[in-house]
Parts: sequence; structure tokens; C-alpha cells
Amino acid sequence: MKEWWQQLNEREQILVAVMGSFIGVFLLYSFIWQPLNENLVKAEKKLVRQQALLSWVNENTARYQQLNKNGASKSKVSLSSTVNRTSRAHLITVTRMQPQGDDLQVWIDEVAFTSLLEWLEQLSLNEGLQVKGIDLSRGELSGVVKVRRLQLGKT
Repeated sequence: MKEWWQQLNEREQILVAVMGSFIGVFLLYSFIWQPLNENLVKAEKKLVRQQALLSWVNENTARYQQLNKNGASKSKVSLSSTVNRTSRAHLITVTRMQPQGDDLQVWIDEVAFTSLLEWLEQLSLNEGLQVKGIDLSRGELSGVVKVRRLQLGKT
């Protein structure tokens, strides 16, 4: 390599040095500077999206908590009428209900487990009720349970 360099005249050496510098700068830009800059832009965009998501979650959390408080405190409908109305909507047959102080105990002979979960979810999310205790046993068919005792109360 040294011999090749020395064979070049002074003008060619300057040209090779300048060209080598340009290639070095090009490679530095292409393989280091540009990828770093693109990753920085991507990270800034991701940060903006994450901050927007965080503000949306904070707004909706506050709204959900407010609705939950308002729904629970404003609801003057009795537990038994709420349970009757929602159980009919989910095609669940309640065999017995018994008030227990501020709570309500419910018995159901047989119900599909998924239907029971959907009903309990609706009671929790839409009606402001919570499950305080539940006693289940396996039904005769697969996926069916017997509710020996379900204690519901207002949140």
C-alpha cells in the first residue's frame, strides 16, 4: 500500500486523500449519524403517543371513578329488583332471594358458567353491585354450575 501511495504523483495523492475524506464522511453519516437521528425521531414520536395515551387514561379513569361514585350513590332501586331485571335479561332463573341486612343472598339452580360471569360483570360495572361472597358447585352438564349462595351488596 505504501509503494502504491509513493508511486502516485502529488496531485493524485491529494485527489485520493480528498476522495477518501468524502467517503469517510459519507460512511459516518450513512451508518452512524442518520440511524441515530431516525431513532431519535421515532423515540420522540413514541413519547408523544405514550403521553397522549397517559392523559387519555387519566381522563377516563377520573370519569369512570366519578360515574362509579354517582351510580352507586344515586341508585335508589332495591337490590332484588335490580337482580330480577338483570337476571331475566341474561336468561338466568333465580330460585330464591333473601335480604341479609344491606346485602342480598341469591340462589340459582343451574346456570352456564359464562352466563353467570357475564351477569356478574354487568352487575358490577353497570349496576354498582359487588359480589361479597359466592358458593358454587359443579352442575350435571359440562360448563354448568349451581349457585348455592351468592351474596351481593352495593359498592
